[in-house]
Amino acid sequence: MLKNVMIISTSESFAIKSMEQKLIAVEISAYQVVARTTDIGSNIDRAGLIVLYLDERMAAMTASLQNMLSYLNDKLYESNKMLIVIAKRKDYEIALRYISEDFILQFFDRPMNMEAFVQTIFEYMNEGEKKIGEEEKKPAEDAELAAPIKRKMTSDMVAVRKRRILLVDDDASYLRIIRNWLKDGYEVGVASSALQAIMWLAKNDVDLILLDYKMPVCSGAQMFAMLQNDSQTKSIPVFFLTGNSARDAVMEILKLNPEGYLLKTFDRKALLTRLEEFFEFR
Repeated sequence: MLKNVMIISTSESFAIKSMEQKLIAVEISAYQVVARTTDIGSNIDRAGLIVLYLDERMAAMTASLQNMLSYLNDKLYESNKMLIVIAKRKDYEIALRYISEDFILQFFDRPMNMEAFVQTIFEYMNEGEKKIGEEEKKPAEDAELAAPIKRKMTSDMVAVRKRRILLVDDDASYLRIIRNWLKDGYEVGVASSALQAIMWLAKNDVDLILLDYKMPVCSGAQMFAMLQNDSQTKSIPVFFLTGNSARDAVMEILKLNPEGYLLKTFDRKALLTRLEEFFEFR
């Protein structure tokens, strides 16, 4: 595992400096990036673990911060990395509207217990190294016996690959609810805007898009048109999500000829049943 910790914060402070020094003392490197999507995107690959430090300025939850948190959630999903959050509890609970708890290794209430923080990171970083060391100590004959099994597992994994669904909705709370409903049976990506969705699709394949019909700036209908005009995405099936069950509203959606539509009043069982029916013969 990469023994680098990326610390996301608004600016360099005594608290950040102290974290860096304490981590260096246990032979773990740390580097700070500003809480912007561009800085996070260009620096996340070299990190083994991410720390999000929510100070008073970040806790204001501006639109740019909300976008940053949603972007960070996507990057954690894409890179399979974990996150430590340092914040006041009320700010942490707000951040959970945008970041899934699945990606959070530990939450530390401010003011933080520095010793517990460093110990958590040290154990997490060295656990991966310990496992690698244990594998290297296995006798050669064990490795030979394991090889065919490993190949068989890989083949089986491909055969039962989870379907991947992209959720697109500007309501972060709704995104979180639906993602939690789907995460056990599907690989789930999330985007809170059409722009985020297009960026996500540029790097990921997907089997289905659940797209909010009414979104600000770029509506679901506009995003659907963009997908249809691109040879790389035109074949992706799309279900529109709508809160309006009126006949005229539904007909307006169906005129676009999507794969289908889903009313936002559905419950978990109804959603899972509809998706199972859709994927059954695909």
